[in-house]
Amino acid sequence: MLHRVRYRLAAGACAMAVAVGLLAGSAFAGEESSRAGLPADDAAQGMIYGGLTAAKSGPCAGLFQVKGVSPAMCTHGPDAAPAGLSVKSRVQPLTTAPLAASALAVCEGDGTSGRRVEVLYIHGSTSRYNQYLETFRTLAEGVDVIFNESAKETGGERHVRYVTETVNGACRPVVRDVQIADSALNANDWAPLLNAVRAAGYTRTDRKYLQFVDASVYCGIGGFAGDTRKSDANRSNSGPEYARADNGCWSAGVAAHELGHTLGAVNNNAPNASGAAHCVDEWDVMCYKDGPNVVIQTKCTDRSHDQRLDCNHDDYYHTNPAAGSYLANYFNVADNLFLIKGAGGPGPVPNGNLATSATASASYTSPWESIAAINDGAEPAQSNDTVNPRWGTWPNTGEQWALLTWASAQTLTRAEVYFFDDNDGVRLPASWKLQSWNGSAYVDVPGASGYPVALNQYNRVTFGSVSTTRLRVVLQSGAQSVGLLEVKAYSS
Repeated sequence: MLHRVRYRLAAGACAMAVAVGLLAGSAFAGEESSRAGLPADDAAQGMIYGGLTAAKSGPCAGLFQVKGVSPAMCTHGPDAAPAGLSVKSRVQPLTTAPLAASALAVCEGDGTSGRRVEVLYIHGSTSRYNQYLETFRTLAEGVDVIFNESAKETGGERHVRYVTETVNGACRPVVRDVQIADSALNANDWAPLLNAVRAAGYTRTDRKYLQFVDASVYCGIGGFAGDTRKSDANRSNSGPEYARADNGCWSAGVAAHELGHTLGAVNNNAPNASGAAHCVDEWDVMCYKDGPNVVIQTKCTDRSHDQRLDCNHDDYYHTNPAAGSYLANYFNVADNLFLIKGAGGPGPVPNGNLATSATASASYTSPWESIAAINDGAEPAQSNDTVNPRWGTWPNTGEQWALLTWASAQTLTRAEVYFFDDNDGVRLPASWKLQSWNGSAYVDVPGASGYPVALNQYNRVTFGSVSTTRLRVVLQSGAQSVGLLEVKAYSS
């Protein structure tokens, strides 16, 4: 099925003009104040704008914001159903798994640690989990195929880093069974469902949640940060973030489109941007005519590319963009930290910090903290950082550790550690050290220059060169628990 056809059906009925300036003075000015600046609903196409507001300030400025969700949730708005699918007609389950989709091509680590995409089946009082489990696994694997085949076009390799499990000897995406109230499931407003899912515990800052929703409200809708910064601190590199596909649009193309938004596609300053979080150069998973004044250009004539990312790879997805190009200077989804990077890496590591390409794990993490914080690239302002994510071990004391794991061996000679200290239950460690993995055990790094313990600054240690796939920060607590804000690792 051609995913992109759906958007042409919606463009004339309901322009998805995200920029607030485009919305002002439009045909919607006569609607009640609660819908000021919003297009009219088209329920048949899943174009439901209830619960959204056209944000003029704050983190969602120039986008839609989902009302009643905290912290602020930004979105590009709803997408309509493609030809062959209907918001009001359920997709039938697969009877068996196609051989080509019986496992993920690449899995990483323990299947849970670090930044990952977690698949959720969300339903009300009626559950079809067992009936559709194989369908959801296969669709998630189809999304991975779209991302990796698109990476191959630029000589690289990228895979979605799912939460995974072993099924009959194969590595496959985990599908969570999430029951919520029928009223939240079927609301003409995304907020009740989001809040119910969050109340069920799906709030991790190191997660993108791909939601297959057993409802007939939307076709698809996804969170979108609109952050163009060429930095690991880009908001598209953090969570929690949510992508939703309802039962009439359970397809790999729809899921890839909505997940693509959560990963940073398509920023409005891109060369072929529509101005509403999409592109205009077909054929492309993320492109379509999303407004009355948008002109579509067919630059990739093979329609099979409708199931691939970034026609000509100049707007949002390239594994090795040329120096001076748009994607060398602005955010590139191929660099997103929720993807597994293979050949055709993103080029030089920012500032030489190798930690950002590692997967983080820990001895223990407080439920409200995040181990992904230690290598997210966010620069702390102080040890008692209340803005950025933190890793802490309260109430656990004694020896605690945080681990960086790379897909291939790294040569390391120094590291920097920024301690988390809230002047309460998490304090500076009594002592700490670095250990590397020698293939069979963790050993102290050789010739360490010393392990300073200071507030409000990076604590630097140099050591003899080691080649390893793992670097562990071992912390010995005092009377209170311990934590970290950031860890950096360097080869020189």
